[in-house]
Amino acid sequence: MAKRATKQKPAPEPDDTPNLTTTDMTDMTHATATRPASLMTKSPAHISHMFDALADRYDDMNDWISMGLHRLWKQDACHQTQVGKGDWVLDVCTGTGDMAEKLSAMVGPEGRVVALDFSAGMLEKGKQRLAGRKNISWRQGDALDIPFEDHTFQSAVISFGLRNVAHVPQALAEMARVVKPGGTVVILDTASDNPNPLGRLYMSAIMPFIGHLIGKNQDAYQYLNDSTQTFETPAELKIRLRDAGLDKPVVKRLGFGSVVLMSAQKPL
Repeated sequence: MAKRATKQKPAPEPDDTPNLTTTDMTDMTHATATRPASLMTKSPAHISHMFDALADRYDDMNDWISMGLHRLWKQDACHQTQVGKGDWVLDVCTGTGDMAEKLSAMVGPEGRVVALDFSAGMLEKGKQRLAGRKNISWRQGDALDIPFEDHTFQSAVISFGLRNVAHVPQALAEMARVVKPGGTVVILDTASDNPNPLGRLYMSAIMPFIGHLIGKNQDAYQYLNDSTQTFETPAELKIRLRDAGLDKPVVKRLGFGSVVLMSAQKPL
């Protein structure tokens, strides 16, 4: 990973949410010729607004479409971070803060969780829901330009968000940059190479239907299926993790093959 200038580390406060703009996310990793039209026509602003619109029902919808299993998957991902009391951990694409909530219990009052997302609506929902968690700082910002200096966090985790970033290698390089030597980078996301036909059917047809029936937003959950289809495979992500300077990548399949949990370590 190319050496870059160290950034000034801001003092995170639970209510400190700078108005950072999202980098133009049009430089896609995959060839656009293979991408569904529904994805090719969505700008970064459109995607951000889509998540803003989902914020109020996002947690309920995740429970419905995963039958509550997403909470177990996220708990598993939190354990992969290997953080403990007093540690600092970064939750990239935090959404409404499911992961941040679990991580805050792991690091305790003497630790710090920084919850980063580009959707103001998601962040506001998370801040309201977790107002009592004083060790969580909410930050609006870009996964491609994380506003913290090198070696700040014991771990950086991204849950169901990596497929939404424009440039996967840059996002992973940024996560690796801000993690301390010996720390971990953890990815939890949908799997593009699910070998289970029932899992593929669920993602392509059943889940968008549930999104329309309950959330009145079939477009958003169709986007989830489309973005999964064009996402990188676990084998490709292992290469990306190594290219970001990380070692010992581990892959675990969850949810009948529809979800992948990956972790890697920054060398000492």
